[in-house]
Amino acid sequence: MFSHRATQVLVVVAVAAAVSLAGAPGALAWAWPADGAVLRGFSLGDNPYAGGQHRGIDVALAGADTVRAPTAGEVTFAGTVPTHGITVTIQTSDGTKASLTHLGSLRVRRGARVSEGDAIAAAGPSGEAEHDVPYVHLGIRVGESESYVDPLILLPPRVVAPTPPP
Repeated sequence: MFSHRATQVLVVVAVAAAVSLAGAPGALAWAWPADGAVLRGFSLGDNPYAGGQHRGIDVALAGADTVRAPTAGEVTFAGTVPTHGITVTIQTSDGTKASLTHLGSLRVRRGARVSEGDAIAAAGPSGEAEHDVPYVHLGIRVGESESYVDPLILLPPRVVAPTPPP
């Protein structure tokens, strides 16, 4: 069992580490590209090239007319991709790539620098939509191998308003 003083020291060290990490050049902030529900989650099996997988998440636009940048970086692609429609890819300072698909008209071009939360496109849909409601697909690739990761591990938890008492 730690003494009260040892516990205080551990808390101070943990807070200092978190603050220094947050301000580090490679530290990235992530935000939701839209405020709606997750319509379909991430699903990737042992073979990342097998059919039937979902290499990202689909987020409902919930009545929004724009899609926001989930992170800061450089737009490395802004155009149309077969089946996925209008697409934007943002590369972060550490090389992570966030691709957003099924967008409407673009508000950014290749080479543009964007900040987290910037409007990058109008609401879609474009391409072959999988849902009956407007949504955006967010896929995130990391590392030299550009392996897909579940965006939910990077996005902040959703804040849910408390239910008022009866």
